[in-house]
Amino acid sequence: MREEETQASVPVYCPRREAPNPPSAEFCGQCGSALRRVRGRRRGAWRKVEATFFSAGRWIVRNEVLYEFLSFLLVLGVLYLGIMGGLMVLLMTDSPLRSVYSDSMNHHGDNRWWRMEFERRGISTSNFPLQDGFAKGDLLLIRGVDPAEIRVGDVVVYEGSRGLIVHRVLKIWSDEGENLIFQTKGDANPHADTPIQAEAVVGKVIAVIPKLGWLSIWWRGA
Repeated sequence: MREEETQASVPVYCPRREAPNPPSAEFCGQCGSALRRVRGRRRGAWRKVEATFFSAGRWIVRNEVLYEFLSFLLVLGVLYLGIMGGLMVLLMTDSPLRSVYSDSMNHHGDNRWWRMEFERRGISTSNFPLQDGFAKGDLLLIRGVDPAEIRVGDVVVYEGSRGLIVHRVLKIWSDEGENLIFQTKGDANPHADTPIQAEAVVGKVIAVIPKLGWLSIWWRGA
């Protein structure tokens, strides 16, 4: 009985105007909106949350060092999203940038021995891209391509069993269903990779930015 009397005495607030109305009212007397019943205790708790939030905001604004740092992070985040979004559209791939996590394409100053596999099959390597390879910590710029445009010697990015892999195309052929099959190999690796379907190819490497990939490697702890 006491609980019913308490509920009957609780004012009803308009969701638009936050104006109190009689406990028995169903619609706001000012705007006609449907009313909601909110206990004074709950409203008080919510106001405390609001006060805490705005108090923290004022403290951040007053703390110039923290404010400048958070502003810098915000600008950095906006720039990153803008650049990545632009590259995705321009290069037609969801992965336009990729850090190098291994030395499987590192020539270690020797640009002769990796060519032997191709020259043994009578394939000239003089027009191959990225003839100097790249090392762990470099950053790769990747462009999405139609698998039919990929040629032997191109450096491609594909989905492997352990994530994205960046290796040079060693052989290309078609299966009985006329589906393209690619076999790749890291220039520094002794053996070729397991053949992959064209659907696994993410894109082709078109440029290398030395050392810039170390930031991503450090961030991920790889």
